[in-house]
Amino acid sequence: MDKIYLVARREYLAYITAWGFWLGLLFTPLIIVLAAALPSLIEQTQPARYYTVIGGDGQFEAALDKELSRRLDDIAIKAIEDRGTASSQLELIKQFQSLRDDGTSAETALSKVLSDGQITLPSRSFIKVAPPARTLDALKPYLRGTSLVNGALGERPLYAAFIVHDSHIEFWSEDVLAPELQLLGQRASEKLAVDAAFEKAGISSDFTALARKSALEIQARSPSVSDQSGAVSLSDRMPFYVALGLSGMLWLLIFSVVNYLLTGTIEERSNKIFDTLLTSVTLTQLLSGKLLGVLGLSLTLIGVWGGVSGLLALSAGDQIPAELALGLSEVLNPGLLVPTLISFALGYLMYGAMFLALGSLCDSIQEAQALLSPIFIVMMIPLLMLPVSINSPDSPLLEILSWVPLLTPFLLILRIPADMPVWMIALQIAWMALFTFLVLKGGTRVYRAGAVHGAGLNEARGWFKGLFGKLSGKKARG
Repeated sequence: MDKIYLVARREYLAYITAWGFWLGLLFTPLIIVLAAALPSLIEQTQPARYYTVIGGDGQFEAALDKELSRRLDDIAIKAIEDRGTASSQLELIKQFQSLRDDGTSAETALSKVLSDGQITLPSRSFIKVAPPARTLDALKPYLRGTSLVNGALGERPLYAAFIVHDSHIEFWSEDVLAPELQLLGQRASEKLAVDAAFEKAGISSDFTALARKSALEIQARSPSVSDQSGAVSLSDRMPFYVALGLSGMLWLLIFSVVNYLLTGTIEERSNKIFDTLLTSVTLTQLLSGKLLGVLGLSLTLIGVWGGVSGLLALSAGDQIPAELALGLSEVLNPGLLVPTLISFALGYLMYGAMFLALGSLCDSIQEAQALLSPIFIVMMIPLLMLPVSINSPDSPLLEILSWVPLLTPFLLILRIPADMPVWMIALQIAWMALFTFLVLKGGTRVYRAGAVHGAGLNEARGWFKGLFGKLSGKKARG
């Protein structure tokens, strides 16, 4: 054990004292937060664009303006839904919609409904301007940006123009990729058609709005929630979000630390350090020490990130909603925490043994990249499935893929909140443990061949060719 400890200590100190480790420790959470917030930031920082409407009797203009206002309403309602219990959310949404029906602006209505005033609605993405020209030929320079139009925000290019005809509406714009304004115009046109149909039938155009107000509310209930009424709240949804976060963090940790095993092994092989190390320790002790050393590195990452998150939570104090705090406590739920820890340990050993074995066969990073590509592709599958698992946790495909050992460490965690049977959890963990044992055993043999006997990629190719040759020969004889 002393020699395993010394190897583990050597590996740990070699990486913990490197600048790259601390830079990764600092920037990885920042990059994750930035990646999550970037789409919203891009949308909010998109400068407002001018549009104009030519022709028609003004009804389409008014309908389009309502659709643009409704976008802010959707953002406001989403902000309300992120607060409080399900019953209080419905009441707040009712108050907001009532204020909007009375002509109150979305910003003012939201500030009255949410007394804390912490939500700021984005400015309008599209602003209407007077037509700078009436003919298409005269309009094209403004659409191309060679001529500018004067509007509420000063002189800017004309982003789009709607030309209303009796039989159709033309949408002119240089932007052929983003159909947002065009879709809003289509929705406004459909709304006008519905109102015209009601008017032709002798029904008031306000009929649909009145009917909508009298519709029965659908209130979300679940027999498994803690509330006696069965009302679903944020804390009831948090186990799924927590599982999603834990699975993503597990992927990030494994993906980050096993690269240290690969690069370290390649460096030691190319510099002939293996021979020196193996004069003092056995191959098993060397492998065990390397795995434990890098495992300590990952635990350091977890400790630092967890400690910083805890300090931020304590400093936030009462600003964190009670339901959110209760939901986040799901991280400490043994039913989710224990399988997560086991999945991390087995997943780390599984991928760590693979990367050690591959590193022992390669003399350079370039050689390793050719072998690592299939593994990286497989590891990308659970990352891509993380968002999908929230909406489809009971998908048969998700269940099938969770039995693939290379994916089990990540997908098992995602399926636990969906009332996954305990026996199935235990069976998947046992299957994952068996596969990890086989990978460790096979990885040790490959490591011995590469580190001790100097085998490389050519020998690995020959071994695989011989294996498939034997299999094909047996099949032919059969």
